[in-house]
Amino acid sequence: MTEMKQMILSAALLAVAANVWGQQSDSLRMDSVVRSLPEVMVRGERPVVRVDGSRLVYDMPRLVEKRAVDDAYAALQLLPGVAETDGRLTLGSQPVTLVIDGKVSTLDAAQVAQLLRALPASRVARAEVMYTAPARMQVRGAVINVVLRQAAAGEPLQGEANLAWNQKHEARFGERATLLYSNGPLSVDAMYKHSHGNVYTRTDETSHHTLADGSVHDMDTHQQMRGDGPTHDYRLGVDWRPAAGHLLSLVYTGQYDRDRTRQTISGNVDGRTQIDGHTWLHNLRTDYAAPFGLRLGADFTWYRNPETQTLASTLPTGSLRYVVDNSQRIFRSKFFLSQEHRLGRGWSLNYGAIYMGSSNCSRQLYAETEQTAGPRPASSETHQQEDDLNLYAGFSKTFAGHLSMEASAAASYYHSVAWHRWNLFPTLTLTWAPKAGNMVQLGLSCDRRYPDYWTLTNFTTYSNGGYNEVTGNPGLRPTSKYRLQLVGLLHGKYQLVAWFHHTDDYFTQTPYQRRDRLTVSYQYQNFDFQQQAGFQASAPVRPWRWLDVRATLIGVWMRDKNSAFYDIPFDRRMAYVMARLNNTVTLSTRPDITLSADGMIRSRAIQATYDLPGSGSVDLSMRWRWWNKRAVVRLFCTDLFETGGINPRIDYRGQQLRMAFARYREVGLSFTYRFGGYTEKKREEVDTSRFGQ
Repeated sequence: MTEMKQMILSAALLAVAANVWGQQSDSLRMDSVVRSLPEVMVRGERPVVRVDGSRLVYDMPRLVEKRAVDDAYAALQLLPGVAETDGRLTLGSQPVTLVIDGKVSTLDAAQVAQLLRALPASRVARAEVMYTAPARMQVRGAVINVVLRQAAAGEPLQGEANLAWNQKHEARFGERATLLYSNGPLSVDAMYKHSHGNVYTRTDETSHHTLADGSVHDMDTHQQMRGDGPTHDYRLGVDWRPAAGHLLSLVYTGQYDRDRTRQTISGNVDGRTQIDGHTWLHNLRTDYAAPFGLRLGADFTWYRNPETQTLASTLPTGSLRYVVDNSQRIFRSKFFLSQEHRLGRGWSLNYGAIYMGSSNCSRQLYAETEQTAGPRPASSETHQQEDDLNLYAGFSKTFAGHLSMEASAAASYYHSVAWHRWNLFPTLTLTWAPKAGNMVQLGLSCDRRYPDYWTLTNFTTYSNGGYNEVTGNPGLRPTSKYRLQLVGLLHGKYQLVAWFHHTDDYFTQTPYQRRDRLTVSYQYQNFDFQQQAGFQASAPVRPWRWLDVRATLIGVWMRDKNSAFYDIPFDRRMAYVMARLNNTVTLSTRPDITLSADGMIRSRAIQATYDLPGSGSVDLSMRWRWWNKRAVVRLFCTDLFETGGINPRIDYRGQQLRMAFARYREVGLSFTYRFGGYTEKKREEVDTSRFGQ
């Protein structure tokens, strides 16, 4: 009888344990100026995340197992704390650097994102998340290291082909192919993606514009933009292992875009704009890793963007006509040398040197200019040279009681026409992981961000028929940012992140209705500071075996202060919240069909003088796998009710401006076929530059 009681008690305890560990999570993503994010997914009894020192390592194949995602960029948005803001991923509300295979590239953030959109989600083996990157990562702030899957042992050739159709007012199409080859010490991976079709946007802008002479002009404009042109993305990587522990890598990444844009403006402004341009990008990286912790390498990026723009418009105060030839040529280089040592007794040491140089040649040549409204546009040409030398050293220590510490410092010398200065950037991370899946981490760091090339260039461009004027600011100052973050993880699935950030001389682009003429000026301006404090909580629930639910709540308090913003200084504070509910339904296991239904709601927020109204959206997607999981069909609809957009407005100290961006529901269909020994089995196994358009 005693043995029977013990057996019953043991069975009960096992049932409780299975129920606790059987919960699963999912993802989050939110649209617009402040977009959404998160999640940890748990399948079966094993969590998808583990703690490795100061890193959170996510098993990406299991994280996306039931989700209908095609590319690596979309897969990263399923990570807890990850959001997309203005086309760039953030982590804990701050920009995050994306690194591929631990190799920091000279590609900028937009170019790395485009590359990840071209890579299939199945290529991602794991994602290593660090909220406070040490100096040895060769970046500062938050970082996500995307580790790509290699060819499976015994399967020398495998690959994937994908066809996609998206309809968002206009149709776009995509074709993608990837190959993985491995034979002894040599492995090769290749990727090509072709995107083509049309793009359509509509923007309505209303302005109550008061001039210095007391006259009031009510501007009401309606902009329609149509664009087309193909985009080509390609990548070729070669790894050679001449001996155990030695690795020599060579990676080439290329992009080619042809852009043809036609814009019409009606209302108070009657205008036509035509833009024809090309973009060429070449990136080449080589590096060598030795088994005794030595790494060295080089990275080069060539970028060229010639463009012709024609504008003819009539405004209430006159007319503007011009033809302008724009050109930007950028060359960026990087050389690095690093060394790591395992010293024993839980100690490790790392140090290294990094040099980055860049050259930017830009030209804006106006021709056939006629104007009776505003100042006459002037041709200009600029050449900018930058040099950045970084010397760093750091150490880590693992103590008894599952406590670890990592500290580092980087000394940076930055040289350009405007600045010549040394900076010191210390970082400190304390991690307590009492058992697998549980962690509390405290991170402290600082950083300095220099303005992008194009924000400093004293060029002038026009939009909205010439009513909006965009100019560079050669006097823009760099920003200094200080971060404090606390990260908590429980049972490998419940996550809480809290943070406080202070940024001196924060800069962003904010519109201003000029008093001297009928023009809205867009220019990057330095603030006194920006402050932000917030938290994010994420928790999965699995009420039934066929339903996985993840709830995410985000709260943010922010303050923007600019005491020298033209004649209307501001000091604004606001708190806002976002909530997200992600649901994944297993409709059938044979055939393998899943349905995802995600909803988001966000309260109103601010950004400088902008007021951002609340918004919400509903997204649906379905995935069907068959043929031994080699064939996958994905059907999706984003922003089902066309409510996810944010229409900013300004009503501050005489400035009155309203913008309404047309929002269109997007539907799409894709087909993926995996071949040549493809397997879903889990395998253990680029820094952003500051140029852009």
